[in-house]
Amino acid sequence: MRLKFRVVVEDSASRINSGMLSQHGLCIFAELDLSSERMRVLMDTGASPEVALHNLDALRIDPKEIDLIFLSHGHYDHTGGLIGILKRMNRRVPVLAHPEIFTPKMKEEPFMKFIGPPFTRVEAENAGAVMLECKSPVSLADNLMTSGEIERSVPFENVEGFWTVRGGLYLSDPIPDDQALLANIDGKGLVVVSGCAHAGIVNTIRYAQKIMGVNDVYAVIGGFHLMKAKEERIFSTAQALLELDPAIVRPGHCTGQRAVSILQEALGKRCQPLSTGDLIEL
Repeated sequence: MRLKFRVVVEDSASRINSGMLSQHGLCIFAELDLSSERMRVLMDTGASPEVALHNLDALRIDPKEIDLIFLSHGHYDHTGGLIGILKRMNRRVPVLAHPEIFTPKMKEEPFMKFIGPPFTRVEAENAGAVMLECKSPVSLADNLMTSGEIERSVPFENVEGFWTVRGGLYLSDPIPDDQALLANIDGKGLVVVSGCAHAGIVNTIRYAQKIMGVNDVYAVIGGFHLMKAKEERIFSTAQALLELDPAIVRPGHCTGQRAVSILQEALGKRCQPLSTGDLIEL
């Protein structure tokens, strides 16, 4: 089994290719090679089709070879490139997401702003999406699956500052559509790839352990949503990661530089920040 991830879009500029573009958002191309099959998944699509398609071309990744698109949650910086990518693919494409992907999503910074997908379900379907909306885990291949809706039990991992509309009421949004991509590598352990980890990165890892039946954690990659977190939460996250003891930690996107620095101090060389264009082979 060979598993590799290529960071197509991330907030930080590429360290390997000056021709690539960076943008607030995330898009990761995952490729799983087994003896009997190959699976290519595009996890999230960044904030715009222009940046996502430019970087896919720069990395020589042909969108037409993508088997499935997985949207970790319904925020613009993870969904904004979808329509343009679908149009480039020019065929019907499975798009896997939580049923609440299109629930209204807002935040107040400092005023109310819509941050949901910049398209409707109908527009996505007209562009070629076959919307597969599922809140349970979905098996994509042997030892590769989505988390589904993530159980939350860690006291310090709460969701704040996000809003939605339900039943005619303006309510706090716990972002139930937040999901992760999970893998199990024999002899190494779990690989957890989060979009933003709104459910909490520790909650996400613990839920991955539960549903995959694997305790050892090998790699944790993606957004940890600690950019505006209080230091108490950041230090608690660092301590929890120390206890989970992954060999590889690659925080990026919404993690924030302060949190990345604290994680690096706690975890040492095994913690390295993500940037656009990075290749992670496991």
